[in-house]
Amino acid sequence: MQALSAVLDRLERWGILVTFAFSLVALCISVTTRYVFRRPLTWPDELTTYLFMLMTFLGASAAVKNNLELKVDAIYEAFPGALLGLDALLHLVRLAVAATFIYSGWRFVLIEMEMETVSPILLIPNSLIACMLPFFGVLLGLRSIEGLGKLMAERRRGGK
Repeated sequence: MQALSAVLDRLERWGILVTFAFSLVALCISVTTRYVFRRPLTWPDELTTYLFMLMTFLGASAAVKNNLELKVDAIYEAFPGALLGLDALLHLVRLAVAATFIYSGWRFVLIEMEMETVSPILLIPNSLIACMLPFFGVLLGLRSIEGLGKLMAERRRGGK
């Protein structure tokens, strides 16, 4: 499991770095052509949108790994003795959300493949763009399973 976690860490970090770098370059091209040359290009805006979506999914997965996602702290404060149980519930709910992303996302990919639609400017197949949904579901599911494993190990050690 540690090897898989290391691969996911690298995928998230490098993926975020690369998508951010390409987004930055594309936005610089867009601004330069729009304001310096007075000839706006449309493709950098569309590319940046798709890269931002991918970066968001990778960042959400990284946030789960580092336990930095948003939570309702009031529930944790109301039940201070049940932190382990609440964390387990959170991972299980997240696992259900991951399964939904995988199932519904894959159905959406199949629909897009059948329709053979493409993005308006870059002409990227929409099925490729839609693949981000099940991909994120897999990442989220793996991170949730990893979190559950850590909780179980903590419980065996007699944690809170």
